Amino acid sequence: MSGTPRVTWKFKVQATDNKGRLGTHRGLVDSHSEGIAREAVIEAVQAAGYRPCGVVTLKPKRR
Repeated sequence: MSGTPRVTWKFKVQATDNKGRLGTHRGLVDSHSEGIAREAVIEAVQAAGYRPCGVVTLKPKRR
């Protein structure tokens, strides 16, 4: 398949739970673009029951 290669991104985002407690979430996400990776992180954090309350920081993971 041609096109943009997949990149593994390291992410970090601040989020609150339903009691208002603030925490930092970190992990990895694979995506073809930074924008799609950012959206995927936000959706995953929300699906886990948290509300993102800061900017999603993304850095390409070194191999």
